[in-house]
Amino acid sequence: MSLTKNDFDKLDARLKSIIEQPVEEIEIDSDLPPTIEQLEDNNKTYSISAAILFIDIRKSTSLTQSSQAKSMVKIYRSFMRMAVDCVRKNGEVTRQFLGDRIMGVFIDSTDKDGIVIVSAVNKAVNTARSLQTVIDFSLNKHLKSKVNGKMIECGIGIDYGKVLVTQVGMYGVEQDENKENEVDCVWVGNTTNYASKYSDLAAGGGIFISKNVYQQLSDCYKEPWTLIAKCKGTKLFQGYVASDYYLDYYNNLGAPTRVEQDSTTELDTSIQLLEGIKGIEYLQDKLIQREKELAVLEDRIKRENQNLQSQYDKEKSLRMQAQQKQENALDELHEMTSAYFEFLCEVIEFAHCKNGYVQHVTEAFWNKIISRCFEIGKELDYSEKQIKSKLACGLIAIYSYYKRYEKSYDVIITMAEDNTYWINMDEATLNWAKEKYALYKLQNAIERRLVNYTVSSERRSAFQEALNKVKKMRGV
Repeated sequence: MSLTKNDFDKLDARLKSIIEQPVEEIEIDSDLPPTIEQLEDNNKTYSISAAILFIDIRKSTSLTQSSQAKSMVKIYRSFMRMAVDCVRKNGEVTRQFLGDRIMGVFIDSTDKDGIVIVSAVNKAVNTARSLQTVIDFSLNKHLKSKVNGKMIECGIGIDYGKVLVTQVGMYGVEQDENKENEVDCVWVGNTTNYASKYSDLAAGGGIFISKNVYQQLSDCYKEPWTLIAKCKGTKLFQGYVASDYYLDYYNNLGAPTRVEQDSTTELDTSIQLLEGIKGIEYLQDKLIQREKELAVLEDRIKRENQNLQSQYDKEKSLRMQAQQKQENALDELHEMTSAYFEFLCEVIEFAHCKNGYVQHVTEAFWNKIISRCFEIGKELDYSEKQIKSKLACGLIAIYSYYKRYEKSYDVIITMAEDNTYWINMDEATLNWAKEKYALYKLQNAIERRLVNYTVSSERRSAFQEALNKVKKMRGV
């Protein structure tokens, strides 16, 4: 069997029809999300505002590898039954089963006048609490005693927002009436994506919710949450977390049966990162406020000078005072700008001094910090080369980490031309330069320093070693 030319033509026509057909959004007016039977095989989509919950079994791969297949049948069937039951008991439905991951969908319950009786976020959080309670006080208890001591722990993520629901796949009758229908529905939008990522970021036994979910929660559910920031890849996520957030009657259930937690400083690290972000934002706000104050002061000085024109003798002293205020203000602004510049330099240079620091924030964050540092430096009359020399090691660490080797190599050349102490010979950058046949630039820069004796006698050996390394890489 293969895709024939006739099959290709039919498929090409079908794809063309799907892509050319406009997407029509249909607002849902039900307390439950649409089912696959309600969706049509076209570009009509249901638009809903919903809370999306994902629950995911932690370390499921190693659990599968260390368990017999029959044991995994019991684990997965009991896990799925538990999840579906907890979602249903909170008035909503499960809509996706992805192996060890399940998605629940929650919509506001309203009365006949459209007034919200139970919010979607309250339902979702209550479901998360139900899941944690059942896992630690029921499921793990039975698994441990009946399935070779096995236990599970799960991470739960929740977000709220607009979601589009559409049908995908193909009905069997399009090709062969004996073929089964292969159709499903997909949930399109950032809300679903973020809820899935939050479940990945949640620690075992923890719930990670977005700021949007937290803000819409009823006050009675807000107490146990902690503001947190975590990185996934190069993206920073901020939200709220809670651990062991059980249902109110959990004290009547005996002792929980849980997977023993590893000691970790993850929460402390996340809090430090969040505090660092807040510190930068506070400094930026303070500078903006100071600029506004200076603008007001300058406007007042102008108005005073206009009023002083007709009374020059009398106003001379006032004008001098105003000029002095302006000079003091400019001096203060210059001092604050210099302090801000040095702070940005320290942030960038810190990327070189602390192993692994670069990856804790996004590339966009570093681009913003570096760009701002160069802008402020130029305002302080530093040349671009002077700024680059000052930030050399930090820039090399950041550019090399994000594989922006052309920029990293440019900074290494600057170090070879200006630095009196050493040259940061970043391996990844030098290998890139070798592939681009650009190592001669670094060799020429180092040789000029040595020939012109612009390097102290104590540091000549270090520069000579760098030169030898470049020559060896070039094969000369």
